Amino acid sequence: MSVARRIIKGQKYWVIDRTFRSADGVIERYRRVAQVQTRPAAEAEERQIIDYWTAHGTIQPLVRPEQRPKGPKRRVEASQASPEGKKEPTWDDAVKHFREATLPKKKPSTRLGYELLLEGPHVARWAGVKLAAINYAAVEAWDTALVKCGLRPSTRRNHHIILRTVLNSVGPTPDGKPGVYLDELPKLPPLPRVGRTVVEAASEEDVQAIINEVDDEKRYPVRSAQRRSARLAFALAVYAGLRAGETRALRVKDTKRGKIVVRLARTAGVEDAPKSGHQREIPIAEPLAVMLKRAVEGKDEEAYVCTKIDGTPWGDSGLLQALKRACKRLGIVGSRYHGLRHYFATKLFGGGADAITVKDLLGHADLSTTQRYAHASKTRAKAAVAVFAAL
Repeated sequence: MSVARRIIKGQKYWVIDRTFRSADGVIERYRRVAQVQTRPAAEAEERQIIDYWTAHGTIQPLVRPEQRPKGPKRRVEASQASPEGKKEPTWDDAVKHFREATLPKKKPSTRLGYELLLEGPHVARWAGVKLAAINYAAVEAWDTALVKCGLRPSTRRNHHIILRTVLNSVGPTPDGKPGVYLDELPKLPPLPRVGRTVVEAASEEDVQAIINEVDDEKRYPVRSAQRRSARLAFALAVYAGLRAGETRALRVKDTKRGKIVVRLARTAGVEDAPKSGHQREIPIAEPLAVMLKRAVEGKDEEAYVCTKIDGTPWGDSGLLQALKRACKRLGIVGSRYHGLRHYFATKLFGGGADAITVKDLLGHADLSTTQRYAHASKTRAKAAVAVFAAL
C-alpha cells in the first residue's frame, strides 16, 4: 500500500511510499510523511506526485537528495532552451539563488519554515518550469490543485507566499534595477483569504492539572526528572508567556534578580533573536519562582534552564510532544502548547492589565496581534453582565 500509517520515533504518521519505474528502467522512490495528516489528504498528495511523474517522467525534484538514485543526470529537455541555445531560467534556478542570496538573511525559524515548503511536493511541482511560464493562469490552476489536496486556506496562503518570495528574490529591486532573472514580476492571483484567528486559551482547570502533575520520584527518578523539566517549560509559558523557542534558549543567567530576560530563541539548533527582534524582561510570578529556584540550583550561569535528561536543550518538537503525552495521561483534550501562552495573556487582561503592557510582556511587535488575545476577556465580560437578565 502506497499510503499507510507508520510508526516513526514512537508516533503514528500517514506516510506516502511509492516507487516509479521509467521506460529505461530507472527506479525512483518517494517516501515521506504526508504534509496533511489525514488519509484523504495523504491520498490527494499522492495523486499530485503521480501527476508530476506523468508530466515530467521523474520525481527527483520532489525527493530529498539522499533518497535520489545514484547515476547519470537526466538531460535538460530541449523545450527549456531558447532558440539561441541559451538555457532559459527555471524555477530551480530561482530557488538556488533564493537559497544562496536571500534565505541566509532570514531568522532560523523562518528559514526552517521556508525549507519545509520548498521541499514539499506542492511547491516542488514547479521544478523544471521556466520562470516565463509562471503566470496568473498557471498559479490559479496550481491553487485549484492545492484545494483538491485538502489544504486549508492558511496552508495554501503559505505556499503562495513562498512562491512570491522566491520570484521576488530574482525580480527587479525596489529601486527599479533589473532582477537576476526577471525584469518584471508576473501578475499573480490574490493570496487565499484567511479568516481572523480566534485565540483559544487553555482553561484554568487544565493548566493546574498540567502544572501540578506529580510523579513517584523514588520509583521513577529518570522519568520524573524529565517530566519535571517539561512541567517547568509549561510553567514558563503559563506564568511568563514564553514561546517554546524562547524556553529552549533560556539560560540560568537570564532568571536572576526576580525577572526573566528573554534574549534568544532556539530553532533547529540555532539561537537567534526572539520573534519580536529584541529582548524583553518579565517579572517572575510567585508560583514560577518556586519552580525556577529548584531547577537552577547548583547550575552554571550559562547552563540551560530546561533540558533533557542528558543536559542538552529540548528539540523543536520535544516540548510539544511532552505536552501531548501529559494531556493524554491527564485526560485533557484539545490543549496546544501555544494555548498555555494564551492563558498567560488572558489572565493579564483579566487582572486589568492594559494592552500596551500585555504587548511588551508577550514580545509582540504589533499591538494588533496583542488585541486578539483580549477576545477571551471580552467573552467572559459579556457572560458576567448576563446575570442581570435574571433580575
